Amino acid sequence: MALLILIRGNSGAGKTTLAQKLQTALGTKQCLLLSQDVLRRDLLHATDQSGSPVVDLIAELLKFGSYHFPLTILEGILRKDVYGTMLKQAGGYFDQGVLSYYLDLSFEKTVTNNQLRTHPFDRQLLEKWWRPKDYLSKDDLLLRDNTGQNFYNQIMTEISSTLAKNNRSADSINFKLSN
Repeated sequence: MALLILIRGNSGAGKTTLAQKLQTALGTKQCLLLSQDVLRRDLLHATDQSGSPVVDLIAELLKFGSYHFPLTILEGILRKDVYGTMLKQAGGYFDQGVLSYYLDLSFEKTVTNNQLRTHPFDRQLLEKWWRPKDYLSKDDLLLRDNTGQNFYNQIMTEISSTLAKNNRSADSINFKLSN
């Protein structure tokens, strides 16, 4: 029994921080966290374009997560044109379904968030990477300009609700709704 949580959005939207906070609350024994930046940049040193080997690696790791963890979180920019087909196919590995979130923050908010990084990116680079409304489908759950804590609370509530709908108790995963 496995559930996939996708967290997508532009650079500086808060995806990594949010995903790490969720995994901390859900527990590392219960929740696998996959970060696109780590896999693409640090592990494979690959570009973010069609044909990149990271697409196949993420697909394999999602399959692994569906077999070995009740919850898998994948976070990253995960551009629809590069990752969209794979993500839709990989959703089939998860019998509890997929909660697909898009952090739909304004460009200025992502620039502000970016300045909080240890090594912030240049504004011109953020503009080059910017992809407005890069939704996977109409089913994406949009998280708009708000606080990371509100996003966290919303996702934790929706995880609990999804598990309850599928006759699986949140207690079986042993997480706290508030943190």
